[in-house]
Amino acid sequence: MCNKSFGCAILPRMKWQAFHHPDISLPVIRRKACDDLMILLEEVTCLVLSRGASAIYGHCYPNPRAFNAAATRLQKRGFVAQGKTDGALPSLTLTPEGKQRLPPYFHPHDHWNRRWNKWWYVLMFDVPERERPYRDTLRRFLKKMRLGCLQKSVWVTPWDIRPEYADMDTAASVDSIAFLFEARTVLGYGNQSVVREAWDFNQINQIQELYIHFANKNLSLLETATPAESSLVQLLRMDSLAYAQAMSIDPLLPRELHPKEYAGPQVAELHHELIGRIAERL
Repeated sequence: MCNKSFGCAILPRMKWQAFHHPDISLPVIRRKACDDLMILLEEVTCLVLSRGASAIYGHCYPNPRAFNAAATRLQKRGFVAQGKTDGALPSLTLTPEGKQRLPPYFHPHDHWNRRWNKWWYVLMFDVPERERPYRDTLRRFLKKMRLGCLQKSVWVTPWDIRPEYADMDTAASVDSIAFLFEARTVLGYGNQSVVREAWDFNQINQIQELYIHFANKNLSLLETATPAESSLVQLLRMDSLAYAQAMSIDPLLPRELHPKEYAGPQVAELHHELIGRIAERL
């Protein structure tokens, strides 16, 4: 780290391009301290715990104690490993178990490149009005599994969810109110019609276009400036939250089902380019 006593220039703080979507609040998708650290490690590969870590405290954690507590919890659970770099400086890295715990949109190509068996899996359920809390919980779970909603009680996915359905039945007796079908076609629709009916790609495209603007603008700023370390960490944090917004509602469908205007691959490419540039500077 540079300071005036060594004659180093004080680098200016950058005014990065902000990311804003009118329908989504940043605090809503902020992760807990442990998840923040895992995402940070995923993006910069290895975090050297030198004095430079103070820049991380300022933007990702309220103080060093919160950072250290998150790191300790993750190490105990086997998600993060601590080692040495250059035989001296301690470092943190994400373990394979930790990578599996990350949200699926951090490795979207694993989903886009999966082979589709040409079957749709259709889940239909009928929950009485008096059981509304159960119904609402079920719908939230289906959204989390990235199923698309054809109607309020008819959900669809191109992926075989029979194992997950069996787990749901074991945990919540869902078999008493739901049926899971395999189908070559859905309501006589073509595959692209099913995709557009089940998922709101207008909303998905809108927020992903906002991310593309955000990433391109900040890549341009990185090309023309030499930001301080604290500013780079700030941008890393901003990008992590922006990328999560842009991809959190993306169903990550196989490539053959992508709508023509779908921008998900461009978002992922820009995200990796931006964090790569930041990691090089850090």
